[in-house]
Amino acid sequence: MRISLQLYTLRDSLATDLPATLDQVRDIGLEFVEFAGDYGLSPAEWRDHIESRGMKFSAAHIGFDRIRDDFDDVVASCKGMGIDTVVVPWIGEDQYKDGWDAFGRVLQPLGQMLKKEGLQMAYHNHAFEFQTDGLNGLYGATSPDILNAQLDLAWVHIGGADPVDYIKRFSDRTKQVHLKDYDPDKTPRWQPAGQGVLDMDAILRACEEIGVQYGSIELDESAIPPIEAVSQSFEFFKSKGLS
Repeated sequence: MRISLQLYTLRDSLATDLPATLDQVRDIGLEFVEFAGDYGLSPAEWRDHIESRGMKFSAAHIGFDRIRDDFDDVVASCKGMGIDTVVVPWIGEDQYKDGWDAFGRVLQPLGQMLKKEGLQMAYHNHAFEFQTDGLNGLYGATSPDILNAQLDLAWVHIGGADPVDYIKRFSDRTKQVHLKDYDPDKTPRWQPAGQGVLDMDAILRACEEIGVQYGSIELDESAIPPIEAVSQSFEFFKSKGLS
């Protein structure tokens, strides 16, 4: 498994000085990042920023509405940046009010369209899916080769489920995970990897067993400078033999 970084973690510094922030990411030693917003740059400009620093994209978080309504532009943008995995990062309740299986039947043809363009669709969970057994409904209505799972393991835990169980349950479609960590007794609760309540050793073993390709560092908020939290997280994973 290769370690990536969800760039949403550094959104404030990217908005202030994108080149310098990407330099810091490179200097930490990260070779992969996950796209999360264009900051006014074209796909060609993004590709130049990433490739000139010897990095690659592991995936892109792109809103469901944009995938559905601006499909051709999404395809062109991803291909222009060298991205091959399109992740639905979040949906509103209006999308799953008729049932998660119904939403799965909406995603399936979109995923098939992406597949024809050489792109893979994936879904990134939060905790609200666990209020109605949403992931089982969603993935039960879709083909593993059409809709991958990008399991956010902290949100799985917050939702009351066992991250290791879910990695194994959806082993046929979990190609990427978010290695987010948290401590419910701290504010903010999001913590650098290895400093929260998740059993990272068990999680990493399960990821290795099923052949997860990318594990992404992510913090929604941080008590310390986000770039330092990213560095601490990466050092933790390096100590576990990952890079």
